[in-house]
Amino acid sequence: EIGECVKRLKQARFVIVGPGAAGQEREFLGAKGIYVGFPEFKALYEKVDRDKAAEWAGRWTKQAEKVMEPTTEWINRAGAVYLAMLDLMKDRGADSITMNCLGGFSSGQLPAYPCLGFMQILDDGGQGVCEAMPDDTVSMILARILTGRAGYVSDPALDTSKNQIVYSHCMAHTKVFGPKGEANKFRIRTLHNRDPRGCCAESFLPEGYMTTTFRTNVGAKKLVLHQAKSVGNLDADRGCRTQLLGDVRGDIGKLFREWDLFGWHRVTVYGDIQEPLVELAKALGLEVVKEA
Repeated sequence: EIGECVKRLKQARFVIVGPGAAGQEREFLGAKGIYVGFPEFKALYEKVDRDKAAEWAGRWTKQAEKVMEPTTEWINRAGAVYLAMLDLMKDRGADSITMNCLGGFSSGQLPAYPCLGFMQILDDGGQGVCEAMPDDTVSMILARILTGRAGYVSDPALDTSKNQIVYSHCMAHTKVFGPKGEANKFRIRTLHNRDPRGCCAESFLPEGYMTTTFRTNVGAKKLVLHQAKSVGNLDADRGCRTQLLGDVRGDIGKLFREWDLFGWHRVTVYGDIQEPLVELAKALGLEVVKEA
C-alpha cells in the first residue's frame, strides 16, 4: 500500500558522515538525514573493542571464497570501523549510514574503509551506502520499503555493442533477496585504486533475474529508472571490484545518450518493481523518467 510506504519513508533516519555541518539535520522526501563530522566518528572508532573487531574480521575472512590482496591488519581495522558505525547509528536512532569514504580515508580522517562493514549492514537488513550520497541513500530506503531487499549502488558502464550494462562498484552486499535469503559468494579485495590498505567485497551477484535500477534526484524532483536481466559477473582486473552484468530491457542508445544528465550512480534491486516504484514516486511528487 503506497500510503504506508510514504509513511515509512517519513519515519526513516540516516546518518551522513563527512560532508556538511556536523549536527545539521535535513529532510530528503520526508526521510531525515543527520550530518556527523569525522572527529566524532574517529572518537567512536578509538573506543571499539579490538577483540570484537578481530572477531568480525575473522568471520568475514572465513565466509569469503578467498582473501586476495588485503592483510589481516587492515581487515581487523575494517572490523573496528564496522563496530563504530553500529555505535553511531544506535546513538542517532538510525539503521542507515552513508559516508565520504574515499575523501575521508585519503585525507587521514577515516582510519579504514567502511566497505566490509557496509556489506554486513546491508546483509543484516540495514543500509551502508558509499560516498555520502543522500540521493543514493533515499533510493536504497525506497527499495527496501517496497521489497524488503537491499539495493546495490554502482557506477555503471554501458556496452552498446552487446546491449549490456556493467553495474560496477567496490562495495556490494551478498544477500540480494533480503536478510533471510541465501548469500552469494564473495572475495575480499583491495579497492579500485589498489591501495594495499583498502578492503572491500568483490561480490558475485546472482544471474538470471530481472532487476530494477533507479535513482532519485531530490533537488530536481525526479526519479529515473530502467530495467535489465542479470546475466553474470565480470571478473576483470580493472576498475571497480563487483561488476554485475545486465541485458538492458529497452533502448540502450537512449540510455547512453541521456546517462550523464542525471549523475552517475544508480541503485539496483533484484525484482521487477517498476510499477510500484512509479506509483510511489508519483505519491512523493517526483517526475518519473524511463531512461531506456
